[in-house]
Amino acid sequence: MTKKKSIKNWVNKHSKDRYVKLSQTENYRSRAFHKLHEIQEKYTIFKSSQNILDLGSAPGSWSEYVSRNFKEKNLVAIDLLDMKKIKGVHFIKGDINKLADRSQIYAKMNKADLVLSDIAPNISGIEDVDQANFVEILESILSICSDLLKINGVLVMKFFIGSSYDFSREKLKQSFSKVATYKPDSSRRSSNEVFFVCNGYKD
Repeated sequence: MTKKKSIKNWVNKHSKDRYVKLSQTENYRSRAFHKLHEIQEKYTIFKSSQNILDLGSAPGSWSEYVSRNFKEKNLVAIDLLDMKKIKGVHFIKGDINKLADRSQIYAKMNKADLVLSDIAPNISGIEDVDQANFVEILESILSICSDLLKINGVLVMKFFIGSSYDFSREKLKQSFSKVATYKPDSSRRSSNEVFFVCNGYKD
């Protein structure tokens, strides 16, 4: 199959995707919002969370979901990329690994009850490289949890199942009382994407 034909097939499948249509109908920036909705329906992560931190937030569909459905929450979003303004969301264009940018987050919320991460590395197709990049992201997220997540707080983060899955799950278990793995219906079947839902941060 030629590259041009492959791209055309992807566009056709994407346009017929029920979750793409749903995001368009409800005027969300991407289909990703429904993954967070499904996580909320199953785990009620927002019930006891007042201060929420959205890592890697652009283009903003997770922040949109929170701001529309949980208006009373204090939501801070951060990304290296620009994100179009969302009412009720404090957006920081910055790097979660830089202390100066973490200080900006701290100024907005002190500490978070819930950390959300839809961050994924640029996929190379080489499993060892991609898994190593995910572990690097995991280390960054655990570092920011150490600085900014309250004791007994919650973390939801994207991961791709592969050679480092067991290591990463065990790493999370060292910091959280309970770690669940969940694949939303809205996550494409062909994708290795899952989400770690981690409760009871221990520091």
